[in-house]
Amino acid sequence: MKNRFRLSSNAFEREDENDKVEPQKIFFLSVEGNATEKEYFEGISANRHKLGINAVVDVQVLSRRRKDNKSAPQQVIELLEEYLRLRENGKESIIKDIPDLFVEKYGVDFIKSYLEDENRITKSQKNEFLTDLLKIGYDLNYRKYLQKYNNELDEFGILIDRDFQTHSELNMMECIKYCKEKNYSCYISNPCFEFWLLLHLSDVKKEYANEMLKISENKKVSDSHTFVSKEVSLKAHHGKSGINFKKNYLPNIDVAIARAKEFSSDEYELIDNVGCNIWKLIEKMKKYEVE
Repeated sequence: MKNRFRLSSNAFEREDENDKVEPQKIFFLSVEGNATEKEYFEGISANRHKLGINAVVDVQVLSRRRKDNKSAPQQVIELLEEYLRLRENGKESIIKDIPDLFVEKYGVDFIKSYLEDENRITKSQKNEFLTDLLKIGYDLNYRKYLQKYNNELDEFGILIDRDFQTHSELNMMECIKYCKEKNYSCYISNPCFEFWLLLHLSDVKKEYANEMLKISENKKVSDSHTFVSKEVSLKAHHGKSGINFKKNYLPNIDVAIARAKEFSSDEYELIDNVGCNIWKLIEKMKKYEVE
């Protein structure tokens, strides 16, 4: 039961949307990491104007619980498809997913009242209800928040690391094939997402010409770092405050895209070759023309 539901925001409060332009198109991403990738793409979203991205285009990383460390490619896809089921079925999906025990305790009318207008129930009732659901990992507020997005122009994708240590070649190939069948975008970074970050910070082709094998193998060099993540940490000084997107990455995104194009970008090629195709997502966002 505790692992059944994965969509979770870690907090009830949502940023105020009142002053935002309503997006025409959102790229929804399910990612392996629970922090760095999300912070990076939140930086992209917050700085669209500076990046030459139209305000009607956005990217949103699906959130999950902090302790949810399921990162196999299939599990990343599962998180995306949990959202797609919610998107397809709306409120009915939410009610259907809530375990019978909670439906019996609170009643269908109470649940519908909360979904339609939570002000119709008392604060204490609402808090009790939400807290009960969170105990089994069901973040109803986050589902309610996501439910409002349903534009036919939206695109869906996953972002995974090659990670030779845990993801087999067969596993990666099956994942790519499945995404193509479902029309999901499949963004891959070999060996890891930090390689994409490193491209912002360094001319990798030149600076690491004699260390490409180290990048490819990306072995653990400490309790908290692999070779690539250590290089990123040394250059960008990530800390408890995060990755400092505006300082370390925002000014160098176009440079990183150009550098990434010097490496492999095709999904199948990325199974065995250093590179990434994350730049394709950013270019899609930049090129989108308002309908």
